[in-house]
Amino acid sequence: MNARGWGIRGAMGAALAVLAGCAQPDLSEVQQFVATAQKTTPVKKLEPPPEIQPYLPFTYAAQGRKDPFVLAPFAQEEELELPQEMVAQSPNYTGPRPNPNRVREELEKYSLASLKMMGTVRMGDGSELWALVLAPDNVVHRIQKNNYLGTNHGKVIGITEQRIELKEIVPEGPGRWQEREAFLSLTQ
Repeated sequence: MNARGWGIRGAMGAALAVLAGCAQPDLSEVQQFVATAQKTTPVKKLEPPPEIQPYLPFTYAAQGRKDPFVLAPFAQEEELELPQEMVAQSPNYTGPRPNPNRVREELEKYSLASLKMMGTVRMGDGSELWALVLAPDNVVHRIQKNNYLGTNHGKVIGITEQRIELKEIVPEGPGRWQEREAFLSLTQ
């Protein structure tokens, strides 16, 4: 027999094998298992879904009372700087005071508590460490020593990988100021 004969016989054998696989198998065992499982498994009733209450709109009609959607004065982020007239009232005062002519930096409009230190990065030749600070508007700022942040004239005096050290100038009384140390720690 030649090669062509073997090729036809091989193809016919393969076709028969495929067709034999399509024959009806004996499913009696599977059908018996399903019937037994249906009889022995307890039927559990589902709980009814919770009743949804209709929306009842509420109108705030407390005239003359505090609006609950307005921030209280103590919670607003305002500068605690005294007016220049009050500073001028004490010309003999020689203590620390903020420079009224200094241009304010971007992070000085946020309270120190609302800022988050996110990490550090080395700039230039790798010797200068900069801090990454997240502002409440979700913008990350890069700051270095001598930058300012916070509403109390906070000047950056040092940066480590764990925190930013500041020297703030806060009002102590009419026309008087006091320096205090503050810091911003790395957020975990």
